[in-house]
Amino acid sequence: MKPAHGFALIALSVAASGVYTSDVHAQRTFPNRPIELVVPFSPGGGSGITGEMMKKIISDENLSPQPVNINYKPGASGQIGWTYLATKKGNAHTIATATQSFSYGFVLKQMQVKPEDFTPIAMMLTDTQLMAAHPSAGVKTIKELLAAAQKNPGGVRVGGTGAAGSDANLAVMINSATKVKLNYIPFKSGGDVNAAILGGHLEAALGNPNELAGYVESGKLVPLVVFSDARIPGLKDVPTMKEMGYNVVSRSVRGVVAPAGISKQEEQALVEMMRKITQSKQWAEYAAKNMMTVNFLGGADYAKYLAEERERLSETLKALGKL
Repeated sequence: MKPAHGFALIALSVAASGVYTSDVHAQRTFPNRPIELVVPFSPGGGSGITGEMMKKIISDENLSPQPVNINYKPGASGQIGWTYLATKKGNAHTIATATQSFSYGFVLKQMQVKPEDFTPIAMMLTDTQLMAAHPSAGVKTIKELLAAAQKNPGGVRVGGTGAAGSDANLAVMINSATKVKLNYIPFKSGGDVNAAILGGHLEAALGNPNELAGYVESGKLVPLVVFSDARIPGLKDVPTMKEMGYNVVSRSVRGVVAPAGISKQEEQALVEMMRKITQSKQWAEYAAKNMMTVNFLGGADYAKYLAEERERLSETLKALGKL
């Protein structure tokens, strides 16, 4: 197999800078076994789809001399998978996808681990959320759904991923802003949410566009509203919640984290791998198709973003009376 160019270039630059030979050797030999990519949700959801795309690009672009194996560890709004990752201290061959629920886990004190138990590797995409209804619900707009919820408090079932992550808290934000009572029902992953709403067991669902847009395009679901600052490409006819008079905005990023205790050389190698993924044509096409924005921040910059995100979420949850 030809050398993975991302890692070879890093090794050469490190050698040229006069770093100790042992460090150069570590750089050249990483990864020296398969990389375990933990997805803390069930297959079929946004994180699973993104993880599978990352794996494909790493293989297609020859970004690693070793294969990537995906390990799905769903449960507790992603906290089972991230807690598992934290137990792999010093093991750079185990990494995980991260969403806004990663930050929620710390803010809500749902994990027994701390932010210091992880090494932020890279932010790779910016995402938002979409609400879509099942045709049997008999609503075509968010106003109609809210009116139905007002007439029947708790009778409008809205599914989302996790009992305490971004979908769950978005439901709280909607209820608080609109003064209605949606009945939020948590599932382990976006794939489980999709199965429930397509089966007619929910009136509406919350999810990232890449989880729901395909069903919207096929007519199986009715798009109601997006929670971005402005309308998003691919769903230009779907209004934002702000347009409806409610300042309910939810944006999330998709990134990658590693355990604490890995070497700086291993961290940089992983950062460069993720950078090259985001620079690929396949990644750009994937983002465009799923109405996401390619947005790269590596290493310390991503760590700063995550710290600021935890602060923002803390302020939001305090305002909602959840902290």
